[in-house]
Amino acid sequence: MARKYRNFVYDENQRFIYPTSDWGFKFLLGSEENKDILLELLNRLFPDYHIESLEYLPRDITIPVGKMRDASFDVHCKLQDGSRIVIEMQNYVKSSFFDRTTVYTAAAILEHYVNSRNKGYSIGKTIFIAFTGDPLFKSVKRTPVRLAMCDIDEQETTQRNDKVLQIFLELPKFAGSLQDINEDTPFLEKLSYVLMEMADCEEIPDNLHDSLLERLFKTADTAKMQQDTKESYMKSIIGEAEYEANLEDWKAEGRAEGRAEGQEEERVKIAKALKRAGIDTMTISSTTGLSKEKILSINHRA
Repeated sequence: MARKYRNFVYDENQRFIYPTSDWGFKFLLGSEENKDILLELLNRLFPDYHIESLEYLPRDITIPVGKMRDASFDVHCKLQDGSRIVIEMQNYVKSSFFDRTTVYTAAAILEHYVNSRNKGYSIGKTIFIAFTGDPLFKSVKRTPVRLAMCDIDEQETTQRNDKVLQIFLELPKFAGSLQDINEDTPFLEKLSYVLMEMADCEEIPDNLHDSLLERLFKTADTAKMQQDTKESYMKSIIGEAEYEANLEDWKAEGRAEGRAEGQEEERVKIAKALKRAGIDTMTISSTTGLSKEKILSINHRA
């Protein structure tokens, strides 16, 4: 089965949504109505935390430094002990992604610190989780990869701070087929299969006997959605499909010299398509590289 976890194709007969699309990921893990799914998922990822409750926080965080862009998270939440968790779905990994993960983690730490009653230098625990559509650590076979603040010593690794953690789940490293999945298959491998293959399924696979995964499928079933919710999803997929179609032309043009003006035109064209699909300004900005002011000035109906 061809993996289509990031090659979004509009199909009005599609039963299950693309969970790795911008709309789909935020709907499944970032919406109040599905908060119980995120709660259980986090308890699966962090069984030692015994998470009892969580509260969604604003996705957009202003970074009060010069003219820096705001941070725009897919999911941003607070646990009962005050810990912050940021979750991102990054289908296309660019060279600047590691820099962005650092800025996003710092933004979450800063937001936590500013809103804390403790005005000393104590910071709360902050966890950044990234699901990626491209391998980041190509020389490392295992996944997920966990990064914490530590020294770099050939003889011994010393952890300096346990309050900042980054976790990267590289979907391509879970390369098994549905036939390879059984009751002994680790949960993360099953979850990754669902994220990559759900949109191609016509029904819930029999060998994915897991209560959380079954809830993900049922929540992602377009037949059970309200009509306005389904239409919102379909518009978003049309927009993302148009973006992907234009992206290939954009990359081809970018390889030629003297294409700066053409790239700008393509970015505006892509921004128009995303605006027509109802994608929010911050997402369009991070996707195209255009400023918020430029995006707001674009007449997407023209």
